[in-house]
Amino acid sequence: MALIVLAGAQVAAAQTVTILPLQPSNSFLAPIRPFVGGTLGQASSAQPTHPSVDDDRNGSTFVSMDSWVYPTLERLAALGLIPSQDISIRPWTRQECRRQLRETEDILYGFGDLDTPVNDAIRNEAERLVPDLERELQEPNGKTTATLESMYVRGGTIAGAPLTDGFHFGQTWWNDYGRPLGRGTSAITGYSLRLTSGRWFFHVRQEMQSDPGVRAITPAQANLFNQLDNVPFSSAPTIPPAIVPQPAPAVAAYVRQRPLDLYAGYAFAGYAVSFGKQEIYWGPTTMGPWAFSSNAEPTYNLRLMSTRPHPFPLVPQLGSYRVDLVFGKLSGHKYPARPYYNGQKISLIFGSYFETSFTRWSVLWGVGHPMSLHTLKNNLFSSDSTGATFAYGDRTDPGDRKGDWDFRLHVPGLKEYATIYGDAYSDDEVNPIDAPRRVAWQTGLYMPHLPKAPHVDFRFEMASSEELSQDEGGARFFLNNQYRDSNTNKGFLLGNGVGRDGRAFEGRIGYWVSPRTRIEAGYRQNKISERFLPTGGTVSDGFITGDFAWNKEWSAQVFTQYERFLIPSFMPGRHDNTSARIQITWTPQKNVELIR
Repeated sequence: MALIVLAGAQVAAAQTVTILPLQPSNSFLAPIRPFVGGTLGQASSAQPTHPSVDDDRNGSTFVSMDSWVYPTLERLAALGLIPSQDISIRPWTRQECRRQLRETEDILYGFGDLDTPVNDAIRNEAERLVPDLERELQEPNGKTTATLESMYVRGGTIAGAPLTDGFHFGQTWWNDYGRPLGRGTSAITGYSLRLTSGRWFFHVRQEMQSDPGVRAITPAQANLFNQLDNVPFSSAPTIPPAIVPQPAPAVAAYVRQRPLDLYAGYAFAGYAVSFGKQEIYWGPTTMGPWAFSSNAEPTYNLRLMSTRPHPFPLVPQLGSYRVDLVFGKLSGHKYPARPYYNGQKISLIFGSYFETSFTRWSVLWGVGHPMSLHTLKNNLFSSDSTGATFAYGDRTDPGDRKGDWDFRLHVPGLKEYATIYGDAYSDDEVNPIDAPRRVAWQTGLYMPHLPKAPHVDFRFEMASSEELSQDEGGARFFLNNQYRDSNTNKGFLLGNGVGRDGRAFEGRIGYWVSPRTRIEAGYRQNKISERFLPTGGTVSDGFITGDFAWNKEWSAQVFTQYERFLIPSFMPGRHDNTSARIQITWTPQKNVELIR
């Protein structure tokens, strides 16, 4: 049974934002009740002239992962107000975000589980968050419409020596979609636009980016790169000299145009199939999941995913599930060039406390590896591998296959105060939980509010790509003897920016004035093992971020950071840099009806 159904009645507007009547989403069989503007409303007897925008028959675009909607909905879920939320497969569609909002309202105002009352502190905090979500997520009623979502301009600068290579040394800026990262000043101008027509949807987010330039690759660094990416596979022949990293001069500042999102799709029965350049975020962590995150530029892919939770077959009372299947292309690779990837993820939600998901994904094909149905079959179903004893470029290699397992638990007894979560990654195990001491781990704690401080939240995360059993150096994860720059896209790590053979922790504390106005301060430290980089390394970052909305259309996003690092193999001695960026965003949500 669908979580979201067409109510069959049109709701009269009680305030500036009209909320369509929906089935209470925390119960699959709960009766339908109208809800308007945060108060109970009366449904008219007139039938709507078009389907509800929350109907499965309507297409819906995805909300970008850098939107304030995600931390707001995650906080509401941690407060116990969205029991069915699945955080492991993102981004969510706008329709799914509305469904979660309805679930919050159902519980707050008694349409949900009446045996689970909401205390006054949580109710007051939630009621501060809901109105902004209502305005952000409202949609035209099932019409063919083009909407200008946003226009923005961003300026940033890094003063001092930056870290720009997360695959080898580290990154000064994490989770920034692979945008320009270098010493000096950069600027971005962008816009986002969506179009929906019945089951069809289209989204574009374009940016004009100015890059401060690329530093020169010195002979010493070129030799180090070859050592880091080749020598650990001691039984494999060296990479042919023609593709060994070579010294290269610096590249001057330049301007480029980039689509961050450019996709179209079709919705049906709580699923959506889409094609184009689109984000993938597979995991519960803020630092970034191991598999796919916001650290690298999104990839071009074909995708089939559940846009909302679906009840378990035969036993719907136990919980719900979501799936995500993707096939795409990676860019910027050299060893070998032009590889593809495929991935499959299933997420399971049990009751209101626990969710878990399992991931399998792989890099395959590329120059020197036959692109055929036979090699695709071997990649998907075989358990064999050429191993490190075969030469680089072996045509029979089935691909670089990886596994992932993550979970999130709202702690029983502390459900409204503490949520713990984790993410485990394996490079040569069928599943991380089969051999937990031989995988990369992330763990985290999120407190959506603190005692005596209802507007304050706290988050702490730890990540280690050094396995628990022993330190095998930088050849253990994110690459293999055939795919030397495997877990990257255009030079940036697809997943967590901790990199190879690193151990990091990060703490954040935030103050919520409103969903669109909040301040957050944090500290991160990353230790790089001596088994990977000669003499190892340490990177420490202290940062402050702020989102400030001065009306419903205009806002500013501010980020400033001080970084200090000691990586002798990269730069002798200690170094530091100070960086900052500010973005001004206009979100008019201007709708143009294309077909009347």
